[in-house]
Amino acid sequence: MNQQQMTQKNIFPSAFPPDGKKIGFIGVGIMGKPMAQHLKKAGAEVIVHNRSQAVVQALKEEGFEAADTPAAVAEAVQDGYIILMLTNTYAVEAVVEGAHGLFSKLQPQATVIDMGSTWVRETRKWHNIAASKGADWIDAPVSGGQQGAKEATLTIMAGGHQPTFDRVKPILDILGAQVTYMGESGTGQVTKLANQIIVANTIASVSEAFILCEALGVDLTAARQALLNGFAGSKILDMHGLRMIEANYAPGGKATSQLKDLVEACRVAEDQQLDLPMLTTNKKLWEKMIEAGMGDLDHSALYAFYQKIHNT
Repeated sequence: MNQQQMTQKNIFPSAFPPDGKKIGFIGVGIMGKPMAQHLKKAGAEVIVHNRSQAVVQALKEEGFEAADTPAAVAEAVQDGYIILMLTNTYAVEAVVEGAHGLFSKLQPQATVIDMGSTWVRETRKWHNIAASKGADWIDAPVSGGQQGAKEATLTIMAGGHQPTFDRVKPILDILGAQVTYMGESGTGQVTKLANQIIVANTIASVSEAFILCEALGVDLTAARQALLNGFAGSKILDMHGLRMIEANYAPGGKATSQLKDLVEACRVAEDQQLDLPMLTTNKKLWEKMIEAGMGDLDHSALYAFYQKIHNT
């Protein structure tokens, strides 16, 4: 983040959110925790809930409120906002449904903002359930990983009713550097799938280019620098190319999460009877990587998988 961005992020409105309502935050893991901290720093009253309690206790020491169940979060925020930052669709289902789920106590005029990568069909289903309760549901998945969450520079793609998006945008602006309204319910998730197709294919392309360079004795540091200044330049080559060279695969975005999104992209493509051969091939590549026991590494470790199969 540059100095101008840092300055902008530190200038908060006199009341936040502007309507003074509470914000619930469910899922305070490696990305959710810094996001919740940004909201509190901006002046919001934030109530957190998480499956693992250690992080909740740590946040309570920072002055956060805590709720024992998703239903308790809904009761606490009343007609405010509830952000979900969860690992997958099954985790969202566990939070919103059931006797102690979010929907059991969701109040009229409340707004749920799902910022994880969730299946499109289910997103639209939960949007309709929220509407039946007089509430609303915004799908606002993010790109930028752990670093983007820490620096509040996430790219956010939002779907849902535009008046609701306009109301929640000040909240999203605290968390991201680029916030874009995509259209009606589910379009945020579809755009995230498009993002993940491009990311996955580009990581594979950089990996194959590096394997070629390595095999023919080209210095990877020099190759990356040269390529960054041409049409091949990209954030993937810049950030993940450096990770590959340094073999730094501590997860910012896990390979298992990458595959999850590719599986959903394939499902959506099949529903629309679309033939996307690069997507299909790429999905099989990530499946093989995870079968090799490398699923908990950062998705840039696809290069390490290439190295593994070329050295055996």
